[in-house]
Formats: sequence, C-alpha cells, structure tokens
Amino acid sequence: MALFTGRHENKVDKKGRVSLPADYRAELAPDQDRAIYVFPSPRVDALIAVDRDFIQGLSDRIEREFDMFSDEEEDFSAVILADAQKISIDGDGRIVLPPDFIAFADIEARALFVGGGSRFQIWRPEAYKEHAERSRARAKGRTLPRRRGPSNENRPRRDDTRDDSGRDSDE
Repeated sequence: MALFTGRHENKVDKKGRVSLPADYRAELAPDQDRAIYVFPSPRVDALIAVDRDFIQGLSDRIEREFDMFSDEEEDFSAVILADAQKISIDGDGRIVLPPDFIAFADIEARALFVGGGSRFQIWRPEAYKEHAERSRARAKGRTLPRRRGPSNENRPRRDDTRDDSGRDSDE
C-alpha cells in the first residue's frame, strides 16, 4: 500500500499541468499504468488523490456498508465515485488537473501536495496554511486511541507481570 507523507509545493502551468512529487510517484505501484484517482474533498476546499487500490477499496466499502439505493449509498457514490477522475501521469511525472477541480480547490499558480498516509491532498498553498493552523489547534493535547481488536489479543497487558517463561517475574 502506498504511503504519502510530507508537503511538496509545485508550479501549475496555464494548461493545469503540475509535477507530481517524485516521492509520491515512487509510492505508486508500477503495474497501475501510472495513474492516480482524484476527486474533490467532501469536507474541505482541496482535492483528494489516491491509487487504484484505494479507490477500489472505497467502492467496495460503500457497497458493503450501505444498502443498495439507500440515501447513504447514493450520497457517498455521488461525492466520491462519480466525481473521481483517473488522471494519467505523463513521462515527465506531471498530471493535468481538470479545470473544474482547479476551480473547486481555488488553485492558481502553485499547488501544495500534502501527504495523508494512504492518500494525499492537493491544496492552494494559502488555504492549506489556514487549514493546518486550525487542525493543529484542534489536535493540541489529543492522543491517538489505542488500537482495538484482534491484533491486541496476544499482547501482554500493563498489569501482566509474567515473563516469557510463564513464571511471575517477582520470583
């Protein structure tokens, strides 16, 4: 699975071409015909970009989690799958952002690529700066929740005082 991290700012030309950061290109599977899937974020004025495996997983999850023809299924399909566009990466490592995507994210001369783990966002740099400040303020003092589920079943609890032999460590 791809891992997109860091921030990278690149120039956008008049045709909407922009270089995809080399670090991000390196994360894409070579068998996925050098393309990404991009769609407008349903939460912020930015674009979200993912690889084929991620968009397939989103599609599968929408179908699995929601009843067919339900409002939820139709809403998520409309704001993610219907708006997503497959965008090819040319031989020079550039993509062409569609004019309606550029307008949605209010991107002008420069685009900021922001890593988000298995996906990344494309922002107008000034808009991201404001968003990042709000996010940092919300995150201040928070911690990540502990992972729940099967992966924790075999881990010793904090109060477990047995060593690897099964004996109490106080002996």
